[in-house]
Amino acid sequence: MRQIQQAKRLSKHAFLKRMTKGSLPTDHALQELTERLHYYEKRYNMRSEVFYKLIVGTPAEDHPDFLSWAMCYRSYFRLLKTKFSLEEVLAGAF
Repeated sequence: MRQIQQAKRLSKHAFLKRMTKGSLPTDHALQELTERLHYYEKRYNMRSEVFYKLIVGTPAEDHPDFLSWAMCYRSYFRLLKTKFSLEEVLAGAF
């Protein structure tokens, strides 16, 4: 739970800054995002995929928790895509 609280305090700007500086490895970042997603899923008793389909583009998206959850969900998939793209390049699978 302590890791979730620390990750919760990290703003999107701070997260991106740490990622670009290399101080937060991709695997660690994915772990933190996964923990945050699980936190929201437990809190609202809803899977992130369902939440995202229901909330995006609605006025409820402006709720601070929901906005943070949606940003976390998008960041998770963007980072996952980047990680696998990078691994494919390094493996020579262009």
